[in-house]
Amino acid sequence: MENCLIKIAKELNAQNIGWALGASMLLYYKGLIPKANDLDLVIALDDVERAEHVLTSLGKKQPENPHSDYATRYFGEFIIEGVDVDVMAGFRIVTGDTTIEYIPDPKTFETLVLQGETIHLCPLEDWYVLYLLMSNREERAATIKEHFFRTGANTTCLKTWAERGLPQAVVRQINALVSELDTRA
Repeated sequence: MENCLIKIAKELNAQNIGWALGASMLLYYKGLIPKANDLDLVIALDDVERAEHVLTSLGKKQPENPHSDYATRYFGEFIIEGVDVDVMAGFRIVTGDTTIEYIPDPKTFETLVLQGETIHLCPLEDWYVLYLLMSNREERAATIKEHFFRTGANTTCLKTWAERGLPQAVVRQINALVSELDTRA
């Protein structure tokens, strides 16, 4: 899977496409899970057409398979070198009667260099909140939360999320985490 990621990164970076790695492979590179099953890439909305062209040149785009929990502006699934690669731009999660859009900020990305290629990493704080918003992802959110207790977190980022009109249950969880992190500091 890593070789596939490096190949994708090389092509996306060469085309100056805004992108970052999220979800399980992000958690894998942060040492939070032992393995990931696929690659999840967050792409800038302005770069969707170019990204799709690059990814199609590397593999095969799969038929659309919409899911009612998401209202993402662009979602593409590709098989590249036998690896499932999910690509999202304008990633939106439907929770109750609310739709929350993830607007990644490239200034907050970390980078990882693998075989000379830059891999952009979404902030764990963002994925903590996204997992709280998704159904059946409580375990992933809990894993990130425990990591924050060990290493700390960007509480400013978490507070910003809490001010975005999220469901109150999610806001309470974010605020409780921030409060506990502040107490431990």
